[in-house]
Amino acid sequence: MRILVLGAGAVGSVLGGFLAKAGHDVTLLGRAWHLDAVRRDGLAITGLWGEHRVTGLAVATRPEEVARAPAFDWVLVCVKAYQTAEAAALLPGLLGSPGSLVCAFQNGLGNYEALTQAVAPERVALARVIFGADLEPGTVRVTVCADDVLVGAPDARFPRERAVALAAALQASGIPARATASIVVELWAKVLYNCALNGLSTLFEVPYGRLLERETPRRVMAAVIDEAYRVAAAHRIKLKPAAAKAYRELLFTRLIPDTAAHQSSMLQDVRRGRVTEIESLNGALVRLAAAAGVPVPMNALVTRLVHAKERFMGI
Repeated sequence: MRILVLGAGAVGSVLGGFLAKAGHDVTLLGRAWHLDAVRRDGLAITGLWGEHRVTGLAVATRPEEVARAPAFDWVLVCVKAYQTAEAAALLPGLLGSPGSLVCAFQNGLGNYEALTQAVAPERVALARVIFGADLEPGTVRVTVCADDVLVGAPDARFPRERAVALAAALQASGIPARATASIVVELWAKVLYNCALNGLSTLFEVPYGRLLERETPRRVMAAVIDEAYRVAAAHRIKLKPAAAKAYRELLFTRLIPDTAAHQSSMLQDVRRGRVTEIESLNGALVRLAAAAGVPVPMNALVTRLVHAKERFMGI
């Protein structure tokens, strides 16, 4: 397959690197500080999934460098949530042919809606990613993986066999992956995880596991989850598990312990002087809650505090 990774940061570099290693024709589109090193020395992948050096990757640092390339089978959107609208505007010029499809490997809520403003919904799939990676120039390190990558599409008109094929290609490349018919439910589960953990880990500057050690962050996480379930119920969105209490138990006994050492991408962003994705996580819940008339004071507080930290850090 011909694949364009739009946003070759940590997650995008892992996806593109493994797919290229498996023989796919991959182009990485991203920042020069990283891709100049990839162009010169290849992409080094380390961590949980082995040690690899991937050479022969095509790289680009400007969209116009790939706009006239032969059509891609897939464009994998891996940009930050606050960059989705900008990325969506590029897609009509990058897709090339009617058979070219999009799959978003992103955090948060609202990405699908932004992408389908530019591309027909029947051409857009989504992926739930629950592995973590750290990026340095020319090198990406896989640090944690709590579950398989899941690939699916909200629109029933999307060709399911293409989602199955992408998941199979990821699995064959060395990235645990499978297709799902319930991608929206799965993405909401990831949103719950991120809303409970990312803001707090950023405010306290600790890995996820440390949040279990004190009663106060446990109470905050529980309140964030309970509020999120009330928002989902108000919008008739099904969640898995169906009850907030069951999700809290899952979070505290399995999900956090399995990713205890992970430093959230939000914390990494703050340390690097970058805007966070809080508005696509807790902030998105606040907006959905307002539309439904549901009070979410803890999610609102977490959102305000993360923005306060951004300002304090000069971001």
